[in-house]
Amino acid sequence: SITLFLTSIVSSSAFVAVGKSGCSAPLQMSEPNSPDGAWGEPEPAKKVAIKSQALPFTNAPLTLDGSMAGDVGFDPLGFAKTEVDLSTYREAEIKHARLAMLAAAGWPLSELWDKKIASLFGLPGVLDEAGRVPSVLNGGMDRISPFYWGACLILAAAVDFYGLNRASSVKGYIPGDLGFDPFGLYPKDDKGKKWMQTAEIKNGRIAMIAITAFAFQEFASHVAIIDEVPFLFKPFWSVFADMDNAAKTMATPAVYEAPPIFDFDSTPLGSITEPVVDAITSAVTPSVDAASSPEAVTTMSSTMDA
Repeated sequence: SITLFLTSIVSSSAFVAVGKSGCSAPLQMSEPNSPDGAWGEPEPAKKVAIKSQALPFTNAPLTLDGSMAGDVGFDPLGFAKTEVDLSTYREAEIKHARLAMLAAAGWPLSELWDKKIASLFGLPGVLDEAGRVPSVLNGGMDRISPFYWGACLILAAAVDFYGLNRASSVKGYIPGDLGFDPFGLYPKDDKGKKWMQTAEIKNGRIAMIAITAFAFQEFASHVAIIDEVPFLFKPFWSVFADMDNAAKTMATPAVYEAPPIFDFDSTPLGSITEPVVDAITSAVTPSVDAASSPEAVTTMSSTMDA
């Protein structure tokens, strides 16, 4: 009888949903469409695809529902298939965006200040003859100290370790949230937080495009960024002075001298004519002297009288 009693309890508990507190809920039959046989639990709502803002002619992936900052439904290759994938890619995107923003500012600043800082510390500059920074396309990476690369690796590893630690320990962690806000600019309300996150990711995306354009532009034109668009990086009076000097140079162009068609001897004309003149003079002088003699005058007079 005891066995039958225990068996009946066990069989009846199959229809009871266990609450979070461990107390049993009232006896009820399972829903016919309940997943995994979880009785009494409502079926989770299925996500409905929405139109992509970036590609209005197609639907956005189900994971891109607009809840994440900067989400415009752009994933044409379908990388973010799950929520975990989406968080992983956003973490990578925000890291690259922050590095790109630092690089987009550091690239022109290094072209402006490298020589001054190097001379201040008595170090050789790393810019090339055209004033371009070292890069994979420009070359000159060998001029950077290995200690600098080592420091960069150590700093990057430390920041990444801190981020992984924070992601696993902070409740409600969002990708890229390192808790770094020394000036207290991060808003407290949810609307303000999302606005700040959106502003950061948009500026980071623009910076990633900009730093790529910097590299290819300098490689193709061999002109430094600060010289290509000086009005963005130099004081306006300096830009106007350079423009004035360029205008003066253009107003007085150099005279073009055509190459000679015939290659004449460079011997001075006087050195050729002087011997000829001397020869003619020596030939004429005796005749003049003979004509002016008394005998010649007498002969001419007799001829005229006759």
